[in-house]
Amino acid sequence: MIGFPLTNQSFSEYVPSELSTGANTATVPVGTLKLRNVPCLIKNPPLRDIPVKETEGLSPIALGYSMVIDYKTHKLTFGKHLPDEPKDFELPLRLHRLATVRGTVDGSHQANFVVDTGGEVISISSATATSLQHPETGRRIALKVYGTSGWDPDAFLMPGVDLLFDTISYKNFPVVVLNLNAPSALLGFQLGGIVGHKFLSKYRVGIDLERSVLRLKNVS
Repeated sequence: MIGFPLTNQSFSEYVPSELSTGANTATVPVGTLKLRNVPCLIKNPPLRDIPVKETEGLSPIALGYSMVIDYKTHKLTFGKHLPDEPKDFELPLRLHRLATVRGTVDGSHQANFVVDTGGEVISISSATATSLQHPETGRRIALKVYGTSGWDPDAFLMPGVDLLFDTISYKNFPVVVLNLNAPSALLGFQLGGIVGHKFLSKYRVGIDLERSVLRLKNVS
């Protein structure tokens, strides 16, 4: 295994095919680790008019590595095999290009949530929001949200949502509603939402591909 300090720069792992081109780099040095013949995505054209400059990104999962993110010590560790560490919660993990876990929305709606270590908030898809049939309040709270695909002009805040991940519960919680139709179509299944920093930052997070589990140890 190999460990690295985390910075405050983040990225999302999903890039739509229409915004990227492929390339193979000869060598990618990451600390003392050297990766050879790595397939890379190149943004073409690069995003413009966003609050911060896009940085390079590395996804250990895309390279077949499991990883541990310790938000308290700001350290990322990854390797082919992770030790079975103490945990407060352990969720079944599905990997199909992206790592997802199952969650329940408003008590009965099952949904697949992307585990996005580069995301900020907890969000649900517009398809999930529509299926909940929440009463209209007369106006939507529009949000300016951007990711690797650029700005989402349809994003808005939906208050009063109940979320459950195993025994991790969020009651009457405000979530961001995003248009996830494009990544859902590319993946071949409906994405129900995304769990980002708001969800993950309280834990030492272990994404264990070998055991197909997401381990969470409370460090807050």
